Amino acid sequence: MAGEKYIVATLDNPSQINIRNILNPGGYIFLGNCFDPVSLLRLIRSYNPDFVVVDLGMQPRELRKTIETIDDEMLCACIALGDYRDIENENLVQRCKVLTLCQKPLSREIFLNTVELANMYYKRLSETEQKLKEMTENYETRKSVERAKWILIKRDGISEAEAYERMRKKSMDSRLTMKAIAEAIIFTHEIEGK
Repeated sequence: MAGEKYIVATLDNPSQINIRNILNPGGYIFLGNCFDPVSLLRLIRSYNPDFVVVDLGMQPRELRKTIETIDDEMLCACIALGDYRDIENENLVQRCKVLTLCQKPLSREIFLNTVELANMYYKRLSETEQKLKEMTENYETRKSVERAKWILIKRDGISEAEAYERMRKKSMDSRLTMKAIAEAIIFTHEIEGK
């Protein structure tokens, strides 16, 4: 997909140039390169690339930590260049959501397909993570609102509909979310109960 931005982290300049010579004609936009994992993380945080291409031979211990950070924070797709037969590489790929392994030496067609699939998978994963986050937030809001409604029902002797309407009106009048109103009611109830 043309227009996606990338960073390259390799052991040497010829490898970085080879990667650029494959990706740039396909419409990918090169943002920068580095030769160590710490710089890679700094570049990712500075430039927000769509993906990074990383040589797994580069400072293995530090690189694994960097890849795990990229994975934990879902910073971008990560295409790792290495050997499929290496058990460490295989374990890393199995543990990480954003990591895709591409065999060295690079074949132009296989590498381009790997990049495209890795980016597509990362986008789907990001969308799923966002939906899950929204669903969790909605669930937590509902839980708080329900609990606050029952507190109002017990405390004030009103119906469920009246409790909800009172919270909704307070939310609109104060320009606060229903969750914030519900949490305030729960907090007040807990303070008064002690």
